[in-house]
Amino acid sequence: MNLTTPGASLPIRAVVAHQKKLAATNNIPKSLKLNQEMEKRRKIIVKSFSLARNIYNNSGNLRISGKESELEAGAEFLESNTVLSEQQEKRLKQMGATVRNGSSYMERMKLNEEREGLARKVMGKMSVDQLYDLSSFYHMMGKICSEVLENKLRDLVYEVGP
Repeated sequence: MNLTTPGASLPIRAVVAHQKKLAATNNIPKSLKLNQEMEKRRKIIVKSFSLARNIYNNSGNLRISGKESELEAGAEFLESNTVLSEQQEKRLKQMGATVRNGSSYMERMKLNEEREGLARKVMGKMSVDQLYDLSSFYHMMGKICSEVLENKLRDLVYEVGP
């Protein structure tokens, strides 16, 4: 019996259409096989992101197990503040990575570039003395920030404790 004939009931036609749809989705090509080194790096990056998620979810209450060197590749990626090249994006997509809120990230990067350009323009008009004072001020602020951050991290370590 041909189930797609005009006389077939609507539910039967719906089932047939659904089966065709499922069959079409099964024809998706498989993702690329990664060589051993790339797969190892992918796992390290995934582990780093997982660690970052745990830090975020647990508000800093964390005990790191494993070698720190295992996390370096992912940490470098997480710390980088540059836009990814097309090749890097392609590699991440091949490894199954996705970029959430990519458009807002791009807007932030564009805004940062504009701010940097404006700051360079303003500083270009400043005298040597003004630039020296500005540099000294930010150097001092950097030291203060480092000290306060170090104290807060030390306090967190004591709160978590052994």
